Amino acid sequence: MPSTGASGMPSSFVTVMAQVSIVLGLAGTAYALVQAVAAAMLLRGGELGDTIAQLPMADLPLAAAWLLTHLEMLAWSFLLASAAFLAVSVGLLRRRRWAWWGFVAFMVLGALANFAGIALVDRVFAWVQALPANPDVAVLQAELAPLHTMALAMTTATAVVFAVLHGLIVWKLCTPEIRAEFPRH
Repeated sequence: MPSTGASGMPSSFVTVMAQVSIVLGLAGTAYALVQAVAAAMLLRGGELGDTIAQLPMADLPLAAAWLLTHLEMLAWSFLLASAAFLAVSVGLLRRRRWAWWGFVAFMVLGALANFAGIALVDRVFAWVQALPANPDVAVLQAELAPLHTMALAMTTATAVVFAVLHGLIVWKLCTPEIRAEFPRH
């Protein structure tokens, strides 16, 4: 039976937050599992792995080269993170203190990751604009230039919205009534 807050009843906020998060955790874990298995199959001795191995990595930004050479590890890491979020969500539903800390950490790190996405979008556009000139690249550069501002505006708006949403969730989880539902033992 879940712990109760000051009112003697478990809060519906935590219950609903945990239930929604469990559904998201299940979906994320299933998706990540498919992605990890696909990455393993496609990258190990497959055509995609050979194609990536033949790319001129010296011409790519260091971060892009690292991403391309670590796709399988990233897919398995995403699976691990998704499974951890699922476990934390189940623990939150059961009012486990460790899950409270884990859920707060996921909210904060999720908000920060969205802001990191702004820098990533900006770097991708800067990299495309810095590609050596040739007719194909020039067409791509011309088509993407007006999208740069829109992409930055969208990623910034998304990051702010999620930061506010995650901040409100963390704030609510930190209220004395909610904290009382997560006993120390």
